[in-house]
Amino acid sequence: MPVPKLFSSLHPGRRSLVTAMIKEIKKILLTQPNYAWLSKRTWQFPPYTLCLLKAVIKSQAEAIVFDPNFKNLSEEETIKFLKTVNPDLIGVSSISTEYFNVTRHTIALIRKHLPGTVIVLGGVLPTVMTEEAMKDRNVDYWIIGEGELAFPRLIEELRKGAKDLSGISGLAYWQGSTPVINKMEFVSDLDKVPFPDYSSIAGLTLCDYGNIKFKYAPGLLARNYPSAVTITSRGCPYRCIFCAGRTISGEKVRFRSAENVLNEIDYLYKQGIREVIFLDDHFLADRNRAIKIMNGILENHRDLTWKCVNVTAWLLDEKILKLMHKSGCNFIVVSIESGSRRVLRDIIKKPIKLENIPPILKLAKSIGFDIIANFVVGFPGETWEEIRETFAFAEKLEADMVNFHIATPLPKTELMDICLREKLLPSDYIENISRYSGYGKGLITTEEFTPFELEVLRSYEWDRINFSSDKRKKAVARINGITAEELEDWRVNTRRNLGVNSLVKNIMSSPEK
Repeated sequence: MPVPKLFSSLHPGRRSLVTAMIKEIKKILLTQPNYAWLSKRTWQFPPYTLCLLKAVIKSQAEAIVFDPNFKNLSEEETIKFLKTVNPDLIGVSSISTEYFNVTRHTIALIRKHLPGTVIVLGGVLPTVMTEEAMKDRNVDYWIIGEGELAFPRLIEELRKGAKDLSGISGLAYWQGSTPVINKMEFVSDLDKVPFPDYSSIAGLTLCDYGNIKFKYAPGLLARNYPSAVTITSRGCPYRCIFCAGRTISGEKVRFRSAENVLNEIDYLYKQGIREVIFLDDHFLADRNRAIKIMNGILENHRDLTWKCVNVTAWLLDEKILKLMHKSGCNFIVVSIESGSRRVLRDIIKKPIKLENIPPILKLAKSIGFDIIANFVVGFPGETWEEIRETFAFAEKLEADMVNFHIATPLPKTELMDICLREKLLPSDYIENISRYSGYGKGLITTEEFTPFELEVLRSYEWDRINFSSDKRKKAVARINGITAEELEDWRVNTRRNLGVNSLVKNIMSSPEK
């Protein structure tokens, strides 16, 4: 493909002479940065994708998953472990553009202390910021999109001397001073992807992660412990302007079969898991499949609870809600985005009918669900009055908690294209994307609003609506797993920091004994 202009001034780089010399790749370490090194927000989430990749490649080499986040390991402790393992190849996964700086920092440490190791970077970051990620010449190879196809092929080709990498889907690399970015393909049959291998996470077990109590993160806060996450579908057919999901996982929804999902639930149950959290964007999109999964849970694991952190509102009805609740789900998150029909239709481009939302949430509440409703404000073209419409709409809903995010331009989204074209962002936004990230932080300036105005309005309306009565206060505290005292601290911090990284401490603490 043609060389992007961004690369034109870059020095001829390291195309890893080391890789060409490797005859055998016997030991592979899969890891992610400790996000606490350079971020106020920490990450103690199960390394689902790393364990999945381990399952994919374990027949090719000894594969070790190492997560420095769980015990908040220091740089020194992390490097000491890496040196002890001394892998031939290290695969680094970066889950968000927010962590661009700490990812780059981590890779620099690895290169400094393990100069002969092949480094491969994958995940969301290189997928949506490929050109920027490829500036870091400490990395040997980048994997764009889903790694299940590219990673095992790369290992195979490296063993042959890396003579021809052009056929590896989604692989990016340098040939001298020329960047090469292979076309990305998606996994067509998700049933062929093995279940994540949690057998060895550098001394940790799946249940170690499963017993974490995710305070302030109700989507991940389990009712039963230990809990585990999984993904049963990939892709999104919709064109919401702020979402990069179509770039990351494709515009067609691909489903694992109900039988495959139920087999994984059995696999997790045998390891002691008692709650499953589905991270899908479209768990309910194939209605018959979803019904089979729920009936299977009812039949095989009546003591298992589950939740889905993203529920498509227009797919909910009485039959589905009752079956969800009967099969062990009592919590839903509904992303409505706006209380303005014009904003939804003409700006966000989300096919949702606002008039259907209040009755379906009222029904869900009557059945016994805890409900969170999500909204986004501050889009280019949105008026101040339309932003106020969103808060007014949210206030009337029968939801236990409402969240308001400020529109954040992410790479490979239509929103980013609009903001760059109309010069609505800080001039150094791309170069310093880690510093600007955070869904409570305003970035976009229009004739209707400034970032500061959005931050003030968002934080105070969040407080006013969610804590308007003792009943609502108790509901918010309960679904966030916090005490009344912690709730008051959270409110004060949010108001004083305008919702931007208001919890400096680690918000994902270990469960109470």
